[in-house]
This record gives sequence, C-alpha cells and structure tokens, in this order.
Amino acid sequence: MSDYSVVGSDVAPEPIIPPVMQARISEMQEQVRDGSFRLDSMPGYVAGSRPSPDTWHNIDALEIYPLVWGRECGQNGIGKLREVALTEITEWEKFAFYDQDPAYFPQMHGSYSTLDTSKMRDQSYAYQAAMEEHGVVVHRVELPNPPVSAYGPAKSQWATAELFVLRGGSVLPKRGINPFAYGRSEYFSLWAMQRLGIPVLGAITGTGIAECGPSMFLAEDVFLVARGRAFNDEGIDQFFDMVQRSSGLDEGDMNFLTIDCPNPYYFDPATGLAHHPDMLIGPLDNRKVIAYPPGIDYDTLRWLKSHDFEIVEVEHDEQIRFAPANVLLIEPGLVVMHAEAPKAIAAVRKAGVEVIPIEYSEFLKEGGGLHCSTGLIWRDRGPYSTDS
Repeated sequence: MSDYSVVGSDVAPEPIIPPVMQARISEMQEQVRDGSFRLDSMPGYVAGSRPSPDTWHNIDALEIYPLVWGRECGQNGIGKLREVALTEITEWEKFAFYDQDPAYFPQMHGSYSTLDTSKMRDQSYAYQAAMEEHGVVVHRVELPNPPVSAYGPAKSQWATAELFVLRGGSVLPKRGINPFAYGRSEYFSLWAMQRLGIPVLGAITGTGIAECGPSMFLAEDVFLVARGRAFNDEGIDQFFDMVQRSSGLDEGDMNFLTIDCPNPYYFDPATGLAHHPDMLIGPLDNRKVIAYPPGIDYDTLRWLKSHDFEIVEVEHDEQIRFAPANVLLIEPGLVVMHAEAPKAIAAVRKAGVEVIPIEYSEFLKEGGGLHCSTGLIWRDRGPYSTDS
C-alpha cells in the first residue's frame, strides 16, 4: 500500500466541494431534474449542427471558470475592493528560533525582540474593522498550530498577500528569501479553493523565483514587480504570462514594469531600499501613486512620469521606520496607510486622496505592512492608465 493511500478504505473520499460551487451544482441539478434545461441555451447553438469550433476555440477561460466554480475572483486592477483574507494572528507569529541567529533573518527598523503578538492581533482586527466599514468582506485563515513549512517551523504566517488571486484563480509563488515560508502560499491556496471556490490558476516552476504577493497593479493595464532577491527573470516571465492571460487584454495592451533593485538586502534599515516592490510604491488613485524614489530605478520612474502618473514621495526618515508606500487601496482615491507615518499621510491627503490611518507597528517589526498582510481576492474592474 502506498503511503498516500486512504487507510482502511478501498474507496477514496469525496472531494470537499466549496459552498459556492455546491450552489452552482445544485442550481444545474434542479434544471436537469425539472426538465428546464434546453440545448438552445448553449453558446453558439445551431439546431441540427454539431458544436462549432468557431465558438469553443474562441471562448476565453475567463468566461467559463465562474460557471464551474460559482463565483468570480481576481485582484486585477485598482477598482473597488470587495473581498480579502487575513491570517488569524497567534503567539506563533513571534518566531521561536529567531534568537539562534538573528543575522540569518531580514531586519526592519524596529527591534524584533519587542514584538507583541497580542498587540499585533489587536492591530489586525482594527484593520479588518476599517475594511468592513467600507464594504469589504474579510475572511480569516487559521493555520495549523504550530505552523510548519517545508523546512521545519514556519515564519511570517501573517503575510496573507501570498494568497495571490488573479481573474481565474490563485498563483503559487516560488520564494527567493525566506526558506521558512515554503508551504504557506500552498496552504492559503488550498484554503481558498475549499472555502471560497477559487481554483489554482498556475504556479512558478523550475528555478523561477517570483514572490507574487508584493507585486501590484497600478491600473487595469499596468502591473509591477521588482527584479532582485524576490524575482528573477525566469520567474518574472512565467508570472507576467499568467497576468497577461488573466487581464483579458491583447498582448501589447498590458504594460509590465520591473523595478531593478540595487541593494543586496530584503529591506535595508539604513537606506530604505527593498526587494519587495510594495515596500517602495503603491497605488492611490487613477495615475497616482505613493513611492520612495531612491528605491526605484530610473527607467521605471521615467515610464510613470511619461504616462502622467503623479508621484507622492515618501521621505527617508519615515521610509526606514514605517515603509509608508505599503498601502492598501480600497478604491481609487481611498487608501489605508500606516498611522505611524504622519508626513506621508499628510502628503497623500494633499494630493486629494482620502486616508484611513491604522496603527501597524508590530507588523513592521516582523518585516511588512498592510499590503503584505492582505490576501486580495476580488476587485471590481477599475480605470486604465489611459483613462482621463
């Protein structure tokens, strides 16, 4: 008997069917039972003729997946945010093995030794309340206790952004920085499939590296990553292909930006430079971003300026302590920001964007912020970079 066999049974158990998929199945079963289903409801149906390749070879998978799974999903663009996931914060967020070799782990400005997981939990629930107040559905993911990874204990389970959902399904990243996080995104994607009816769309394979979660859309037709420790060329190519296919746009109509990271560190507390793009830039509104320009290469800044993007700049003293560009866009013109960065908040408000400040100090000690901690599940379609 294989180690993977179902012990004590010759019959494999039925799969766990997500509630939305079960509702869709039940709806179709009712049509079958009551005889209301009709062949002329099929796309391209012509009486007396077989199904035509002209129909079925030209139908986009984006049209089919909601009919199978019972829902739509995808964080594409910057439209109104409808649905997210956050991790349930436990005492295991403070990594028990950190003191064995602190130099082995990425460093932020705050001292890791002072991390307070109870305060971290309170800040997470305050963040959830702020999103729910603006109509966002928030799901909570519970992980095994204690959480484990492919290589032993797990670290940074709060980083739910690794549940990266495009239109059509989730993408499994491949990490380049934290070995104690292998398995985290797979767990999140399994949870999303079983609980929410979100299939897995694809995965970064081979020696490709793409950490997916810290990447972002700046418009329906603008997507950004950062080449360095968190993304290599092979991973970027695989990732961009999935983003292109999920966009519904013709090739050439989707704009892909890649920040070239100059420093060797995940985050440098002295300079504020980083390898996760969401520590350097974030969307605020149509053609409006917050950014820390010293961390962004000339070609990317030139592209933004040549396409009439307004850049609200983060100052060095706040960047090294609070990474204020790590924002959560609820809809164009409305963002959640780290309350600890008053100068950045004032600059964003001066640019005409409404800000919801949330204290997030404990997450910053752990290596990230608002965007990092949020699994973006579903957005409405939003503006394109060419919209006025």
